[in-house]
Amino acid sequence: MNTTKMGLFNRLVAANSLPTHNKAIDMLSPLSGKIVPLDDVPHALFTARMFGEGIAIVPSGYQVLAPFAGSMLHFPEMANQLRLKAKNGLQLQIQLGIDSHLMMGEGFKRVVKQGEQFQQGQILAEFNLVKMKKTLPSILCPVTLLNSDKIKGLQGHYFQVIAVEDKMLTVYI
Repeated sequence: MNTTKMGLFNRLVAANSLPTHNKAIDMLSPLSGKIVPLDDVPHALFTARMFGEGIAIVPSGYQVLAPFAGSMLHFPEMANQLRLKAKNGLQLQIQLGIDSHLMMGEGFKRVVKQGEQFQQGQILAEFNLVKMKKTLPSILCPVTLLNSDKIKGLQGHYFQVIAVEDKMLTVYI
């Protein structure tokens, strides 16, 4: 396990140093765009891994799609942050832009409500990328595994992705 980065839940691994694991789970991207390291996010809560380990996405679309079947754990009225729970117990947080709470929900639309079940590929939320670019200090969307302390490792796949078609992470359990 790579422990060179600081952070509470550091579990990032490289392809050439995978941990001993029982299962590898590929997680599809909830957004279309370009995947970048979580360290590129201009916010200390994410670079310190306070919301778990993960990646960030430079979005190119306007929808958040369900990367797996599960339930909506948390989805505030402002619709700028989603917390999802997969049927296998993994919990994912998707933050739409940095400091997006300052938009007070303007430009964000909830499609699935808190507590509801959803299927893989279902639209969870929509957002106005143009408004985000004009308003926010960064449109980067951190996607983190909230319970990454329970896994053996996480590998980010740093490519251009299409939502629910391409994988963003491989989780090692």
